Amino acid sequence: MKETIRDNYRLELTPDTFGYRRNIVDDHNAMRGLLEEIERAVRRHVDGVHQVLPRWDSRDVCSHCGCGWEVLTAEEAADYSTNVDEHSVEGEPVCCEQAIDEFRAERKIPLLDAGSGERA
Repeated sequence: MKETIRDNYRLELTPDTFGYRRNIVDDHNAMRGLLEEIERAVRRHVDGVHQVLPRWDSRDVCSHCGCGWEVLTAEEAADYSTNVDEHSVEGEPVCCEQAIDEFRAERKIPLLDAGSGERA
């Protein structure tokens, strides 16, 4: 019969960033500094703390348009219904023309013709 064992008890603290300006909240180094301040305060004021670990989520986005980072698979690059044009290759971003052109320039692949990379 199944039995659930509970162990590895811990607390996770989430900083209240409501009052911070957006440029601080979006700055990884500034947020790490805030977490370090909270860690020092916890260690100073709370007994029974073994370890304080900073944690955060990561996600990849396009530096040009801010969309979630997605790229063509080999199958999608070879399929004219899913690729951008005949020069599309595996790993090519799909979000915006600037990202596609940057990717292609780095790999010496012909750039998009003006307007050809528009996605519906």
